[in-house]
Amino acid sequence: MENTERYTPSLTLLSKMGVSLTVFHPEKETAEFLLHRTSLELGQVTSPLSYYTAEQPGLGLLHLHSGSLLYTVYPSNASCTLTGDCFLLFDCQYAHRIQVRSTADFEIVRFFGHSLAYCRHFPGNETPFIQVSASTRQASTPHLLFGQEEMNPLLCHMLLTTLLCQTLLEKTLPAKNTPAYLQAIKSEFESQYYRKYTLEELELRYKKNKYSICREFKSHFHASPLQYLHRMRIQAAKDLLAKTDLKVHEISYEVGYENANHFITHFKKITGMTPSEYRARI
Repeated sequence: MENTERYTPSLTLLSKMGVSLTVFHPEKETAEFLLHRTSLELGQVTSPLSYYTAEQPGLGLLHLHSGSLLYTVYPSNASCTLTGDCFLLFDCQYAHRIQVRSTADFEIVRFFGHSLAYCRHFPGNETPFIQVSASTRQASTPHLLFGQEEMNPLLCHMLLTTLLCQTLLEKTLPAKNTPAYLQAIKSEFESQYYRKYTLEELELRYKKNKYSICREFKSHFHASPLQYLHRMRIQAAKDLLAKTDLKVHEISYEVGYENANHFITHFKKITGMTPSEYRARI
């Protein structure tokens, strides 16, 4: 069956509730050899809603922008509640239900390809879904996958492959015993990236030599503290570029840069394009 036949209630009813679906039809060569998107679902729901999606081939990537929703997979009834800005990678071969209790702004891209077999069951995970970590989001830039227009097949394949490989590596590589103070620094960078930080401040606050902080942070999170902070700021800037009409210098200030030129330099270093180029592409 086509994706448009797999929704209950009907797409007509869902559209009245704020959910729309775009189905992609890649060329035969792309579908046979590359990972490719099959559909994109956009949901801007402002009232209670619950709907079911039947089994289908491929994987799905859910991005919740704001609000909250409950994701339940059948027949196991395993579920997870998503809130705020987060990503969920899930196996479409299991039926699932999306429940919104009040409001939710979300998008779901489904994709397929013959190379998916190696990552079907998410090693180390008991459920056929897994939340995508902040570090994986930074490495794979999944936001680019949610455009409504057909995208370059090689770019799409690269983004999906990077996302899957990063997710699998995090689940299969031996976990390091991360010191609590490093976890605290990382969590603070992820939630308060707009603040001004210095290594000297971290040194005083955590009573650790700043060189030791840098060395240990990089060992556990594969980036220096300030590199990680810049990544968090750029990730936040991407969302503002995509969702708001704020000017580049305003976004620079919002995410913690006092100098717009510094912001543009870091943005291009991390994404390969300027903020204006990124906004135009989105």
